[in-house]
Amino acid sequence: MSRFSTARWAVVEELGDGRWRLTLRDEADDELGAFRLGVEGPWDPDVEPHVDFVLAQLGVTLRGARPWRVDELGDQRAPVLPTA
Repeated sequence: MSRFSTARWAVVEELGDGRWRLTLRDEADDELGAFRLGVEGPWDPDVEPHVDFVLAQLGVTLRGARPWRVDELGDQRAPVLPTA
């Protein structure tokens, strides 16, 4: 079983100066893991494709055709499912 088999959300927070932090969270929004991203720049077009690649490496995939939305804290949030 993968460390992230209970992941239900990917949340990407901008840390300032174009730096970003990715967290995987479970259904209760508890953090399962956090990762600083080695890419700088705006969310679109620079960061979003990089996040998709990292999620695949962690064994999760985005759910839905246009999964990313801005949440109540101003972070990018998308539903995820573990890959087989």
